[in-house]
Amino acid sequence: MASTPHDSTGTTLVFGGTTFTVTNVTLNYNDVRERIDISHLGQTTGEQIASQDAPLVGTVDDTGVEISFDYIGTTELEGNTSGTLTVGGGLSLSRGATVASSNVTLAINDVIRGSATLRVAAS
Repeated sequence: MASTPHDSTGTTLVFGGTTFTVTNVTLNYNDVRERIDISHLGQTTGEQIASQDAPLVGTVDDTGVEISFDYIGTTELEGNTSGTLTVGGGLSLSRGATVASSNVTLAINDVIRGSATLRVAAS
């Protein structure tokens, strides 16, 4: 069997005590405390942009940070599960997290192939 060398930077992902073999990791920053623009045409030239706090914001524990990843293995992640998330290697993170969404693909004579998005809790 032929093999192809690669540089994986040694990235590891452990959630709830289970180590996952990940094929990619995406870090998303969603600013849940973002101010929204409410400027209007009645404002004069040079006036400051009018803004206000977003009317719908996450909870105090919601950092707006999400980690999405695809994985292969023998374990599936179930939605709304919470635990400690530790990512090492090119990205370093260790915090509480909750599964926001997940899905798996199962096929005959195949490992579990899944993807998940975890919401990272405040420290």
